[in-house]
Amino acid sequence: MIRNDRLRLVLASSSPRRIEMLTRWKIPFDAVEPGIDERPPAPLGPRRFVAWAAAAKAEAVAAKMPGAVVVGADTVVVLRGRVFGKPHDREQAAQFLRALSGRTHQVYTALQIIDGRTGRRVRGVSRTDVTFRDVEPESLASYLETGEAQDKAGAYAIQGEGRRLIASIRGPYDNVVGMPMRLLRRLLGECGIPVPATNPDELQKSFSNRVSPSAGRRPAAPRSTRP
Repeated sequence: MIRNDRLRLVLASSSPRRIEMLTRWKIPFDAVEPGIDERPPAPLGPRRFVAWAAAAKAEAVAAKMPGAVVVGADTVVVLRGRVFGKPHDREQAAQFLRALSGRTHQVYTALQIIDGRTGRRVRGVSRTDVTFRDVEPESLASYLETGEAQDKAGAYAIQGEGRRLIASIRGPYDNVVGMPMRLLRRLLGECGIPVPATNPDELQKSFSNRVSPSAGRRPAAPRSTRP
């Protein structure tokens, strides 16, 4: 646990998943909705976009809370350069999941920390490769019925029923959930905020389902523009 009575740590997010992860890690913090327009001023590639979004969230909250240490985070799902955000409706969720079916995609989470005590800014990006099973129509329909897809980047939640769609991952599990805790610990350390390495990595999991050798090697679809 961070032990500093003068430190105010603020998560620039209202995401239930990020809030739960920090709560499990026993880090005292407040959560504040950044309330920003998440459209960048110019087109950006996936890694630059996710870094921009995390920084924009952190800056918005830091402006309201001088002196606080603010953590901004953003997560995107990417397949061959196409960014899959949160689906607008059920039909778009189905389109996303059909596109990801049988393929390997990347999940990027960017973190931006603004130390209001010193003005220091540090940031980093974590990556996980996720391989989907070949999702049959019946499985797709069953998953969409859960309603879980609607507020998730890429239209799935690895920590929920969406785990049934996934064959394997390579990289941090908690990065796919939306908060790479090891990266967060490193960045906080760069700001002089020690978080003991003995803190439980509850969400670092080995994740592998049985899957055919062809998974992830399906011919790629034509490159699409961002939805």
